[in-house]
Amino acid sequence: MKKMLWCAAMAIVLSGMATGCAKSDEDMQPVVNEKGLRESVQGKWRIERVNNKLCRSGNCTSVMYTGTASDYFEFKADSAFLQRASQQNAKSVYRDSFKADYSQPNAFVLSNFGWSARFHVLHHDQRMLVLEGTYYGSDPSAIFTDTYYLYR
Repeated sequence: MKKMLWCAAMAIVLSGMATGCAKSDEDMQPVVNEKGLRESVQGKWRIERVNNKLCRSGNCTSVMYTGTASDYFEFKADSAFLQRASQQNAKSVYRDSFKADYSQPNAFVLSNFGWSARFHVLHHDQRMLVLEGTYYGSDPSAIFTDTYYLYR
């Protein structure tokens, strides 16, 4: 009798565990919200490389920048900071700061001084972040696309 009660109790416990863990397809869909995106990208990321592409009237040119040991992109709750070696002068450093808006799904906007770019998250895990930023120049036919390969 004890063995029978024990088996019945175990069956109930196992049944409860199985149904308690079951999730519908709706529950399994990825959810990217403002707070989750902001928190997941926050911190300092080293720059592995940046692919810069400029398209003007259908003609595109690309340049790849390989990061140095002191290059980084840092994201905070409402701002971002970029530091990398200058492409014009090997001894100088390019620094820029931005206001950050994380309210768009799977993307965010960085802006400063009338300039803004929308950054889509192409890949994200604990060690790597790939961002594609698109912005337009003063000439409406000029489209700049920068793809950042960042890692921790």
